[in-house]
This record gives sequence, C-alpha cells and structure tokens, in this order.
Amino acid sequence: MKIKGFKINNYKSMGTEKNNLYVESDVTAIIGKNESGKSNVLDAIGKLSFLKAMNVDYLREKNRGVTDSEEISIIVYLDFYPSEIKNFNIEQSETKISFFDTITIRLEGGLSNLLKKDPSLYKLIEEIVDYKNKKEVWSINSNTLKRRNDYLNELENIFSQIMIDYKSKLTTLKNYINKDFKINEEILSKIDKVISLLDKYYGLLPHMYYRSEDKQLESSYKYEDIMNIIDNKNHILTKLFLAAKINKEEIENAFTNPKTGIRQQYRNTIDSKIKNNIEVEFKKFYNQEEIKFQTDFDSRVLHLFVISKNDNNTMEFNERSNGLRWYISLFIDILSQDLKDKSVLYLLDEPGVHLHVNAQNELLTLFSKLAERNNQIVYTTHSPYMINSKNILNVRAVEKDINGNTRIFKNAYNQELYKDSKKETLSPLIKAIGADLKFNIGPSSKCNIITEGITDYMYIKSILDYLKVEDHPNIVPSAGVSNINRIVSILIGWGCDFKILLDYDNAGYKEYKVLVNDLCCKLQNKIVFVNCKSASDITTEEITDSKFSIENLIDEKDYKKMANNYDESNSSKTITAKEFFDKVTNGQLEPDKKTISNFKKLFSMLEIEIP
Repeated sequence: MKIKGFKINNYKSMGTEKNNLYVESDVTAIIGKNESGKSNVLDAIGKLSFLKAMNVDYLREKNRGVTDSEEISIIVYLDFYPSEIKNFNIEQSETKISFFDTITIRLEGGLSNLLKKDPSLYKLIEEIVDYKNKKEVWSINSNTLKRRNDYLNELENIFSQIMIDYKSKLTTLKNYINKDFKINEEILSKIDKVISLLDKYYGLLPHMYYRSEDKQLESSYKYEDIMNIIDNKNHILTKLFLAAKINKEEIENAFTNPKTGIRQQYRNTIDSKIKNNIEVEFKKFYNQEEIKFQTDFDSRVLHLFVISKNDNNTMEFNERSNGLRWYISLFIDILSQDLKDKSVLYLLDEPGVHLHVNAQNELLTLFSKLAERNNQIVYTTHSPYMINSKNILNVRAVEKDINGNTRIFKNAYNQELYKDSKKETLSPLIKAIGADLKFNIGPSSKCNIITEGITDYMYIKSILDYLKVEDHPNIVPSAGVSNINRIVSILIGWGCDFKILLDYDNAGYKEYKVLVNDLCCKLQNKIVFVNCKSASDITTEEITDSKFSIENLIDEKDYKKMANNYDESNSSKTITAKEFFDKVTNGQLEPDKKTISNFKKLFSMLEIEIP
C-alpha cells in the first residue's frame, strides 16, 4: 500500500486548518523558512506505527495554543497499488487509519473491507472468541484474565481496529490455552491461521522510517571507542554490526584474544559477515555501480574500505563520494531495522545538509531509484540543489500563521502564502529553477535567442513545445537584463548566431543602448522587443512611459487557470512561469488562442518558423 496523505491535528505547532500533507507516490519535498514547523510535520508522522506499540508520550505533545477539549489526532490516507488491487480483487481501494491515542488505531475503508471479505478469517475469529466463556479451555488466573479478555476483544474488533503487536498478543493467547483440554491443538491451529492471514493483510501496510539526522560511518574506529559505542543502539557503527550480525564477543576477540590464530579467525569472520550480510544485499539496493566492502585490523584500529568493481580501486570509506557514503549509511540503518524488502515511507529531515552541490544532486537520483521499489520519500530541505526543478509539483510549502500555527500548502503556487514570508519560504525553489537552467542551458552552434531571464525562457519554451516546433533556436536566459551584453560578447567571440529579446521598459532600453552604442551598432538588427517592436521602431519618449514584458503576452484567461496569481514580484514571476511551463508541457493547460496569437507574432519577429 502507498500513503496518499496525512491530516495532523494539534500536534506541536500544527492546528486544525491547513494541516494536510499530501504525499506523492514517489518523492515529496517540504520547504519553508527556519522555525516554520517542517521538522514538526516529519516528527508527527515519523513516530507513527501501524503495528507496533508507540511511546505513550508521543500524542501528548499538544499545540499550546489549543483548548483543553481539542485533542491530538493523526489520520493517514492510503491506497492500494494496482498490483494489489488485481491480486486481491479489491473494489474499494482508499483506506483511512486514525490515531487518537497510542492504544487504539481505527481502521476504515479498503483494508477493513479486505479483512471482512475473507470468510475464513471471519469464521476463525468468531470460533476463537466463542471459547471466551468456556473455562475448561483456558489456563489463566485472576492476573491474566483481563489480559486474555482484552486480546480477545481486540481480535473481535479487528475489522474496525488494527491489532497492535498482534503476533505477540496471539502467541500469548496460545500460551493461555489449557494443554490438557481435549481440542487444544485445534484451537492453537486456528490462532496460527489467524496470525498467518494477518501477516498477509497487515504486510500490505507500509513501514515508517524516520531519520532526523545524518548518521555517517567513519573510515576507522579505535577499539576503545568501539567498546564505548557498541551498547548505543542508535550509533551507525552499532547498526553496522547489527546488520552484519556481528556480536560483541566477536569484536572483543578480534582485538584482544591472546592467540594470533584465533584473533585472525575472528577478524576473518567479521569480514565475511560484512560481505555476506551487507555487501550482497547492497547490490540489490544500489545498482549505480558494483560495490565491495573490506575490513582491516591494524593493531587496535578497525578500518573500513570500499572497493568499486568498475576500476577495482580500494579506497577508505571517507575517500568515496559523500553521496555514496550517505547512501551506504542509510542502507545499513535500513538493514539493521529489517526494512530492506518492505514497502517503506522514508522521512528524512534535511538529508545531505553537509554535502556539496554534486553530492546533493546525486541524492535526488538515489531517491528516485529508491522510490522505484514501491517506496516513498518525504524530506525537508533548505537547499535548492535538493529540489528537482523539473517537477516542482512535488514540493510542499510550509509556513506559520500569525498565531504561530504551521500551515501546509499542497504546492508552491498557492496564493494563501503570506506575502511577507513568501520570498524566504520559496527561496530554495526559485533558486533551484535558476540553478537547473544554469547547469543545463548554454549557447548552441545554431541560432541562439538571448532573453533577460529564466521566466522568458520558460514561457517561450513551453509555447514552442506546445506548437511542436522541433528545430527551434536555442533559448539562452541571462541572469538579468544588464548581463545580456556580456553573453553577446561571448557569442560574438565564439562565432555564434543570435537574436536578443528585451522587455519594452526602461531597463530594456538601457541595455539596448549599451549593446548598440558600446558594443556594436550592427546589433540593432538583432534586437527585438517583447511587444514585437524592432529596435528601429522605438522612441525614447514612448518607452519611458511603457512597461511591457513577456508576461503581457499571456492572456488573462490563462492566468485564471493557474493556482498562482501573478503579482509582478520576482518570486511570483518565477513560480507563475514555472507553473505555466509545467502545465502546458504536461498537457494540463491549453493556452488561450490570444496567447498563442501573441507568441506567434513574437516568433515571427524572431524569425522562428512555425509549422
């Protein structure tokens, strides 16, 4: 099953409005300025468990601003994968699971109906519960009577409530069966069958993996440090030993056994366990390149090495790329929690925050690979390099309202974001769009059209794609109008053909004068203003009173089709252009005839042939 979203009521900084987190089927990013409540959102859902007992204090961390009568609740919305719908012949797929405390988990919808539809499960539960008042069946006393009754009541309510720790509870019920009762084996068999059926159905539920901080392995550890670390279950080195099934005794003997041969035998065992239990599994998890692991014991120091099969180069762990090191550490953490073959919602708070730009970009690729295995990833970030600008529809914006309550917005286009904080909230997203263009767009040997910025690029490119103009000029966005002359100088030096598109305003006219008077008077024939006037047609008096940009070519009807309302601010310009680009490119928006007509006229001035 996959998670569609969460409704978080009154937890920490969350209130009862704008508290829905919609989750993509693959990767979801959460952005927002410091103290906006991003981490509180992850904390609220990261501590949830569908099947295991939760900390009793978890749902007591109530928003200080709510009344005593308003309680914390978290509602999870799930859906089945298409393969599950087919395999189980599911009619109603949407499932709702509600947490009002840490003891009772209410179940409604698809999964509940799936349990009810199984006649054997229904009958088995009915028969087991029917033994409740037959004293001869049970071997219990006054201390265990209540527990038995509670477990049987939970079993009876299994179609509307999830039975937390069901295996442990049903196994305890088996232990309460009177061994001398004549049909005790039959009852035990029935309970085993219920466990087996619940394994099948509850096994569809995803698991939560919450990582609130980056935990990275080091290249080497001293024996004394290992002994101090090994009892800390949260340390990444302890998780390595747990995942590799290496025990404390083996570590101690590998360092301190007085006999050289036995000491070496333990060292070989440790190396072998890491290869068999981690290396083999990592190959299934990571397919960018084949990785091998190797250990070495130098006196009282354990060294960890990574070998790439591509070049057979042996390197210490900290010499490998930060992205790979981060991913290995993540995998070890997952393996230690027995999550490697399960459907998982990964919740990552500021992942890769200390990584350089390329390593952060690598993480985005690794997230996509991880999501291909029926996993979902939700992460918070401040970094523009941790946002996929080609799909900003997967970005959720978070901010606090005037009362200090965290509000979650389904997309960055939402106009309810406060103007005062909008620029800072959306800053990483806007920078991501610019960074993506910076790394992926450059001059071409064919004709280049130089624009003032990325918004011009996105509008022009989306309309060219909509009109199916395949062999169109290369669009080169400048970092502001005043930088156009520098790009032109480079293109002239490289012998590239180009046209220049300027806004019809004071800044555009000022750059026009720099290009023609300071750079080359012949450039006048290469300059087109966005209102479709050529350079020879303009007058100083007219342009002083004018302000015409690429946004004026978009008809008002098209702006009304978008979630983001263009307000002429720089952040609004970028987000609106990106929304238009995404929706036109994805077929979600059909540009108005007036918009198309305006751009066709502009393309004619730029000598772009329209089919």
